[in-house]
Amino acid sequence: MLTLLAAGALLAGCGGDAEPADPPTSQDPLPTSDDSPTTAAPSTDAPSDDVVETSSAPDVSETTEASGPPELPDEATEDSEAGAEAFAVHYVELMNYAAMAPDDELIGPLATDGCDTCAGFEGMMASYVNAKERAAGPLVDVGESRAREVGEETIVFLESVEKKPATLSADGATATESGDSTPFTMVLTVTFDEGQWLVSEIQVQQ
Repeated sequence: MLTLLAAGALLAGCGGDAEPADPPTSQDPLPTSDDSPTTAAPSTDAPSDDVVETSSAPDVSETTEASGPPELPDEATEDSEAGAEAFAVHYVELMNYAAMAPDDELIGPLATDGCDTCAGFEGMMASYVNAKERAAGPLVDVGESRAREVGEETIVFLESVEKKPATLSADGATATESGDSTPFTMVLTVTFDEGQWLVSEIQVQQ
């Protein structure tokens, strides 16, 4: 079974000078905290007064194959903490759609060339396409979210649940069964460049 955390988030998501690990096989278990890269992730301490915090993620469109790819919300085009937060949620929603469609060309344009974890996610979408399979449901459910501007970058924290949906073949038959859900925090570093947000780094905290 392809899993989000195994396929992308822990390949090289914690940045620094650590070399990316070898991509896991589809049956690899979810890495534990002992296996996680040692580079420190951004602090998740209580946000300061200038942090934009919401009780739930911004509204997003339903990400089903029938409805088409979710559209970028107007707020996600704003150069602000709220704009960065809306963009980060949109990235996850678009990734969910890409896995269910499947489509391996949707999320690439939303990331910088140096985002190794983003490349891992793109590889996961390509695996679905090449195998003529798709996810039966979203890969990630996003709950609360908050953003903090740090210099020229903005760090967005998404309290999330990895869903591990079943994998379906082209005829709709179940190729692999669904797995247990795993709560985690997805930490996206985003930058505003030439009028749009781009993901430059993704980290995972469990």
